[in-house]
Amino acid sequence: MAENQPGGRKEMPTVLIIDDNPEDQNSMAEILKQEGYDTVAAGMGPEGIKLCHEHQPDLIILDLVMPDMNGIEALREFKKEFPNIPVIMCSAAGLEQVVDLALRVGAAGYIVKPYDRETVLKNLKGHIAAGIKPA
Repeated sequence: MAENQPGGRKEMPTVLIIDDNPEDQNSMAEILKQEGYDTVAAGMGPEGIKLCHEHQPDLIILDLVMPDMNGIEALREFKKEFPNIPVIMCSAAGLEQVVDLALRVGAAGYIVKPYDRETVLKNLKGHIAAGIKPA
């Protein structure tokens, strides 16, 4: 989680991006890095769970469609192991029923691909602020 730096500055939140598509992963990371966020990326659900234990991110962005563990299965694991970390699902348009299921399972929101910079930042800022605990 983001911690206070010496002199009262707060380090930028860390976002874990889990997406099996490297182009989508890089696109999201680029948007976040330009805003000063720290990012960690994983290509599969199990790798994302491992990285979540290692990095304790402030927010997780999770793809709905992945080959080894689908986004709903991964979301259930994240909510069980890390209930206080908001998870925002991402998917291509046309998966509204799956997105609805993800929201019922505990997703904090969703973003439709391809990523629009303003939509991404609006979603992250609202959810990261809600998920950060006071020091």
